[in-house]
Amino acid sequence: MKQYLWPFVAVAALAACDGPAVVGAPTPDEVITGGGVCDEAAKIYCLDEANKFVYDAKTDTISINNLPFDLAGQYSAVAGMTINGYQVYRNDAGARTYYAIYVPGKNDVTAASVVATGDWLDYGYSGTMYRGTGEVNLPTNAQASYAGTYQGIRVYKDGGVADLTTGDINMVVDFEDFDNTGAITTSIGNRVAYNFDGSVRGALPGLAVVDTYHEDGVIKDTTAYEVNADGSTGSTGTLSGIFGGTNGDQIAGVLVLSGQDALSASGTNVQETAAFVIDQVSLIVP
Repeated sequence: MKQYLWPFVAVAALAACDGPAVVGAPTPDEVITGGGVCDEAAKIYCLDEANKFVYDAKTDTISINNLPFDLAGQYSAVAGMTINGYQVYRNDAGARTYYAIYVPGKNDVTAASVVATGDWLDYGYSGTMYRGTGEVNLPTNAQASYAGTYQGIRVYKDGGVADLTTGDINMVVDFEDFDNTGAITTSIGNRVAYNFDGSVRGALPGLAVVDTYHEDGVIKDTTAYEVNADGSTGSTGTLSGIFGGTNGDQIAGVLVLSGQDALSASGTNVQETAAFVIDQVSLIVP
């Protein structure tokens, strides 16, 4: 059960869109079945409550469906607020404040997006989306490397938006192993948290990611977890993704982690919701 964060509990000034207190999960928005709705057959995958992400390049806005108290679900760019060069968006109206990030791939053939809010306890309502390009002609006897960055939003379990995040992602794919489903190794490092004014809040631990594989170009969900300097583990979660582009030269995906905040006092829990599109940087064919 989600519980609305009472105003005097809020710890992040940018999450300060007040409204009547709500206890328990509200009735969700009507499900829309138009273009952009998450549909595995169309290679558009979503997690959590949000079930539609549509970006309009002409207006630089995002339309997101099925989140409570964001009214029409229209999100506009927040002036001066970016993370690693990617724009941060905020819902135009509604009793709750949501933030979103949209990450397009080259030529807009892939994309990933996330949305989160600090206006509820227990991490509130959120969503992730990653999109491929339909049928992709993946190599069957090659090894490829991919590199890029992720962009994310962190919110506190007890309410409030914590910060924006980024990190480096590298994937190595052996398309020939595992009976042609492909073995995938991932490393994530150089993670940094930024305040909403763009200043650095602090460095975050690197992530260990369990090796995985793909099925028809969809990367099987796999476990990711923080590894602290002393070898202990921190926040844990999952990484998911999909191949896209010409011969699978892009990977779009999302990363969701929750647990003890490495930058706060013991007992402070945080959830990170992040999106990425990474590009193929090398291809080795026998």
